[in-house]
Amino acid sequence: MFDLRTIVAVAVGAAVGGVSRYVIGVLFAQRFGVAFPYGTLFINLTGSFLIGLVIELSQTRAFGITPFARIALTVGLIGGYTTFSAYAFETFTLASEGERTLAAAYAAGSVVLGLAAYYAGMVCARLIAR
Repeated sequence: MFDLRTIVAVAVGAAVGGVSRYVIGVLFAQRFGVAFPYGTLFINLTGSFLIGLVIELSQTRAFGITPFARIALTVGLIGGYTTFSAYAFETFTLASEGERTLAAAYAAGSVVLGLAAYYAGMVCARLIAR
């Protein structure tokens, strides 16, 4: 069952995360240029760090992170900031649960299939634009 309060918290967090991603991306592009996606790399790495931090702190209950706050922070804020963090968390979880082959397949498949999906979308867009 969906709780309206949780949906609103995720939406607000996603908005803040998305705006943060945009601002950081622009700042990095202005500072370092666009020849390499330094901003995206920074966002993916910091998002992965943040999701690891929040998940672990919520599981240990060291700082009183409630299940509601965990969802708002991970799905909302960090999810709006970067989805790469979810990929890192899910890969790590599979591996730590002993599913190393599945974790490797998921990690490699996400990268390879993600690139293939991007290419397919690009080709479709070019065909539509003709």
